[in-house]
Amino acid sequence: MSTTSNVLAQLYERDGAPIPPNAIRERLVNLTSAAYERRGTFLDCDVVDLHLLETADKAACSLLRDQWTDGFPVAAYSELLTTIAALRSVLRYSPTPKAIDVNAWARGVREASAVKAGDDRDFHEVRIVVGPYQGALLRVWGAGTPQAPDTVPGSFPSLTLPTERGDSTDIEFGTVYNRCLNQPHPRTGQWEYMLDRDHSLPGGGSRPRLLPGPTSTEEGQ
Repeated sequence: MSTTSNVLAQLYERDGAPIPPNAIRERLVNLTSAAYERRGTFLDCDVVDLHLLETADKAACSLLRDQWTDGFPVAAYSELLTTIAALRSVLRYSPTPKAIDVNAWARGVREASAVKAGDDRDFHEVRIVVGPYQGALLRVWGAGTPQAPDTVPGSFPSLTLPTERGDSTDIEFGTVYNRCLNQPHPRTGQWEYMLDRDHSLPGGGSRPRLLPGPTSTEEGQ
């Protein structure tokens, strides 16, 4: 189902005849496809939607990876997300997150982890190694003291995050279950999360769900 409601401005042919809204949208999609073709990326019009979704996905995870780095990368990802969001709105596709949405999502995960961790807590940096959120870095609250003999304080053993897949006409919402390794990475000190194979794996084409939807982010499940 489509989640958009924006209306295309009325355009006219040179002879003054109004162009039907569906024809306007078709022309805009064709222009977008042609623009990609000029840079060497050949997209059929029916996959422009998915290509833009995948680009936004990569930009969002890259922003989450570099969000604490000053300079060009963060600015570039932020501008790219804004441009894609604007283009998708014009094409009447489903919304994609802007930088402010990505940051709000990360803040929501952090705040949820603080509630779960309780009073005896400390900040930990975690990295998603594989799956829809691959490459994302998050700073979350976790245990502030060792929870068992011969262990070090660290992040939660599991991290459950929302996903989506499909295009604007048929979006499916789901969940990805991640399992933390037993020790932080010896070089970076980051706690790394792999896919938890005790749960069903995300379906092919699953993407991060960084906008509010029917599923919610949960910590430590």
